[in-house]
Amino acid sequence: MSLEIVDISGCKKNLVAEVPIQQVEEELGQLARKYAQKAKVPGFRPGKVPLSVVKQRYSAELRSDVTQEIISRTWKQAVAERGLEPLSEPVVEKVEADPGLPLKFVVSFEIAPKIEVTDYKGVAATLAPAAVKDEDVAAALEHFREEHAQFIPVEEGVVREGHFVTATLDGEFEGGEKPIHEEDVTLSVGAPQTNREFSENLQGARIDEERSFNVAYPEDYRQKRLAGKRVHYRVKVKDIKEKQLPELNDDFARDIGAAGLEELRGKIRDEMVTKAKQTAEEKARETILDQIVQRLSFDVPETLVREELEDNARRIGANLARQGIDVSKTSIDWKKIFDEERPFAEKAVRRRLVLEAIARQEQLAVTDQEVDAEFEKLSGSGGKSAAAIKAQFEKDQRLQTFRLYLLQNKALDFIYRSATISEG
Repeated sequence: MSLEIVDISGCKKNLVAEVPIQQVEEELGQLARKYAQKAKVPGFRPGKVPLSVVKQRYSAELRSDVTQEIISRTWKQAVAERGLEPLSEPVVEKVEADPGLPLKFVVSFEIAPKIEVTDYKGVAATLAPAAVKDEDVAAALEHFREEHAQFIPVEEGVVREGHFVTATLDGEFEGGEKPIHEEDVTLSVGAPQTNREFSENLQGARIDEERSFNVAYPEDYRQKRLAGKRVHYRVKVKDIKEKQLPELNDDFARDIGAAGLEELRGKIRDEMVTKAKQTAEEKARETILDQIVQRLSFDVPETLVREELEDNARRIGANLARQGIDVSKTSIDWKKIFDEERPFAEKAVRRRLVLEAIARQEQLAVTDQEVDAEFEKLSGSGGKSAAAIKAQFEKDQRLQTFRLYLLQNKALDFIYRSATISEG
């Protein structure tokens, strides 16, 4: 048998093989004997069909099965003997399996590039100051007020800008499309998310009053069903509420767990400083890693880039599903998304490969105890126990991927601790 591994790139390899006709014929004979034990051919008892008849009757099936078996076995043996670790199953590029001739085939596969990282210790980076302005604290306090706002019924008044209206809504499209009907829909009058014409036509209405009006939506309107359409609405006002924010004083602070307003401001500032420090550190870590990656030149396996893109697509699908959107019924241009995301996917793969190389060079490892500790952290942010989360990871065959993720983080921690950090 003739075997050769041809380097197409730093990652892609071709296995070029030629199997002697004698070996092919021998394996065809062995498989034909197995066929003969179960073959049902008119005129012969089961298990008594002559081998020549089996070879003639099942010629195509036998040759196909033997070809596939030889390709699979030969590829696995070849990569094992050479110590190669393919990233995925091979792609059969070419097969010549003519009767009476040697079997020739070419299969391609990818391996991770060999990376030796140098100068990854003492990388310079600047840590941005964790500055928090008074206006940032004020904005956070306003957010708290919004969260604790009360909605007071407006019994006798009319709809004004800023009111929240509960209504029954019917809409008919000029083009005769399926009409709109919504019960107890809540509208924020004058808010950016409510069409301006719609808000203007509701102002001045009272409870139980019905308003009829037309709305012409622009071509770029965010709701595709309405974009560029003209709709005639009938809206019956059922309820009007006005939002009231709590006063910013000590009583408000005590209601949300602080001794007083000044203590609340202090807590908010401390939390914002802590978050700013974490953000600055994360940015510095990213900067250090990018500096190391940019110094290296290596081919990126298409297999890993594709996996990264598919993971991103799954995340998009999961987010849509959480919003109640059926992905199969959307007009998402996945090819466009993949093309746009490819540079980011390649960057992510480069980072991972470099971190894995550093972990290997520094002989870093992730212990079972560290894995269990991470599952404990995950259990603290959800309703499942650490054991249940780990069992789900094992069931989904994601445990090894999770360990690899932790190893990459450990390598990133290592180069950050080894870096030369200056305060910005």
